[in-house]
Amino acid sequence: MLDGSAIKLTQDTEYPWKGLVKLTVESCKSDAFDIALRVPEWATGATITINGEDAGVKATPATYAVLHRNWKAGDVIVIDIPMEATFIEGHQRIEEVRNQVAIKRGPVVYCIETPDLPDDVSVLDVYVKGDSELAVDYQPDFLGGTAIITADTYLRSREQGAMYTAVKKPDWQETRTKFVPYYAWSNRGTAEMTVFVPVVWK
Repeated sequence: MLDGSAIKLTQDTEYPWKGLVKLTVESCKSDAFDIALRVPEWATGATITINGEDAGVKATPATYAVLHRNWKAGDVIVIDIPMEATFIEGHQRIEEVRNQVAIKRGPVVYCIETPDLPDDVSVLDVYVKGDSELAVDYQPDFLGGTAIITADTYLRSREQGAMYTAVKKPDWQETRTKFVPYYAWSNRGTAEMTVFVPVVWK
């Protein structure tokens, strides 16, 4: 601590797959002091409790929640962060991702990888339904223990042709497609990958 006194905390969490983080005070000085918890910018709706009771401090995203009290060994702080999977989009001036979305859950960004597509389908042929349910499934035996997300997608088949061709209505093939964490791609052999995918709204 700033005054040179000792403090010992232990942390128990399954973050980033679950949003609950538990901190236990093992030892500390007897005088009151601050414990500051960083609330991530994306963490809307987080709650903080001390020993099972509301800490009385608002967990505002992109700030520190400052907890001031006389701490003692055995005190337990819990910050519980919702981990809803959501679509995100880039700024409208980023032309490369205009009308495209990516999937994010907590701090983890996801991607589509060719091992999860039919043999003759490229990642460039995948469009995601804007109103799709994003289903989260933690798989302990997949890539060392990973939460995957599945979403409703359209596969668009088209022949390789000229640089520019006349547009006609796509012949969509509807399917559910697996998205894996971006950090874990290219662990299943040679593969294509994309994070941003064109979105179709109906």
